[in-house]
Amino acid sequence: MQMQLRTHGTVYGGWKLPAGLNENSIVYSAGVGEDMSFDLEVNSLYKSKIILFDPTERAIKHYDEVVRFYQDKSSFEFTGNIQKDYLQRIANLKPNFNDFKFIKTGLWNKKDTLKFYKQENPSYVSQTIIPGMYGEEYTTVNVDTIKNFMREFGHTHIDVLKLDIEGAEIEVLNHLLDSAIFPKYLCIEFDLYIKGRDNSGLTEKVIKRLLGFGYTILSNDNMNIVFGLDTNTRFS
Repeated sequence: MQMQLRTHGTVYGGWKLPAGLNENSIVYSAGVGEDMSFDLEVNSLYKSKIILFDPTERAIKHYDEVVRFYQDKSSFEFTGNIQKDYLQRIANLKPNFNDFKFIKTGLWNKKDTLKFYKQENPSYVSQTIIPGMYGEEYTTVNVDTIKNFMREFGHTHIDVLKLDIEGAEIEVLNHLLDSAIFPKYLCIEFDLYIKGRDNSGLTEKVIKRLLGFGYTILSNDNMNIVFGLDTNTRFS
């Protein structure tokens, strides 16, 4: 699958996608953190519907700050660990927040309540539901499946699924495939592998599953991988 890719978002939080999204496109974006540049740019350019998932308190606060930023850019200042190129990237965008939903729930392979572990460095926003990946301090969060959320929102398809969910991507992807849900594009940060916590080869296995279902790797930036679905070759 050969196609031109365009980067949307900051160096830290950006992803490459082909052209073709529009106002009917549905984007599920999990792992908001303190960088919404990808989501804001996709909505501003294509008018796509953006469903954000993140139970992290700082991510929820950041979303509220982003909304206020577009109400008054001249005097607003962000809190948190903001990327150097963030303001430059988002300042001239024109997102429509009527197209956004922020879900304060994590993604997992079933509906549950789980421990959400913080990092030892308090300046880092990301947390994980994977024990032993970060520190021992945790909060408790609700998690649920993409399948359940699609049913709740009445969605029959997903055009883009972005997962930056600190190691939970393996379970979420396997459940996605088991549920016969095939987003057109996947933007996946394979954190279990990147953080050196994948001792059982789970990342390699799920990538092979994705390829077997007709996905092609469009871009691979140090295990931040963009997949595109070739519907002519997908099989179940």
